Amino acid sequence: MALVLLVLWLPAELQASPPTRGGQTPGVTWYVKTPQRLVALTFNDGPSPWTPRILAILKAFGDPATFFVLGSQAVKFPAVVRREVLLGMEVGNHTYGHINLAQHSFGQDYRDLQETNQILNGITNTFPTVMRPPYGAYNATVLHAASKTGLRVILWSWTENSGNWKNVPVAGIVARVMRHLQGGDIVLFHDAGNNLGPTLKALPIILKDLRALGYRCVTVSDLLNKMSRHSP
Repeated sequence: MALVLLVLWLPAELQASPPTRGGQTPGVTWYVKTPQRLVALTFNDGPSPWTPRILAILKAFGDPATFFVLGSQAVKFPAVVRREVLLGMEVGNHTYGHINLAQHSFGQDYRDLQETNQILNGITNTFPTVMRPPYGAYNATVLHAASKTGLRVILWSWTENSGNWKNVPVAGIVARVMRHLQGGDIVLFHDAGNNLGPTLKALPIILKDLRALGYRCVTVSDLLNKMSRHSP
């Protein structure tokens, strides 16, 4: 009887099994299987005027992240992209203008990704190796175009959507990231939006919590290179 009472009084998040972390499409990565406490923080849609402030926080903690960059924004803020590389961040392809690749032809997708690759190489002297399709939307055509442009498709762990671009309060952002976190997870943030003030407050809390729990931040490519990736 005592055991039953103990289970009933456990917090809700500990009573249930953690939700599924990703899908089952070959060639798409949501997380990496690893027993180690490694996590990849990722940021979409920049660079923007918010990005340097996010970079300053990451630099203060000595933690890398992966920035999935829009080609159109990279053209506007090339110095910020160079700053990302200088600080040890990874720069990935997020299309030129945030189009839904799944709604376009192979030729259109290929040209868009290739143009963005060329822009980023012109700024950083390095071609990206990872990409994230806007809206997380992909199909066989998108996967083919990504492969032909030398890019690996990276989404995010289903439990790790911070929602930071949707006016989520500080405590909400922290909870969304930390509640179901596991080693090998890929966390979704955005570094562009109308109001990322809560993000600037939540990010140091998250980085401190990660460190206290023994997690180490790595780039997406480091996560893929160092560990056996999830292959359904």
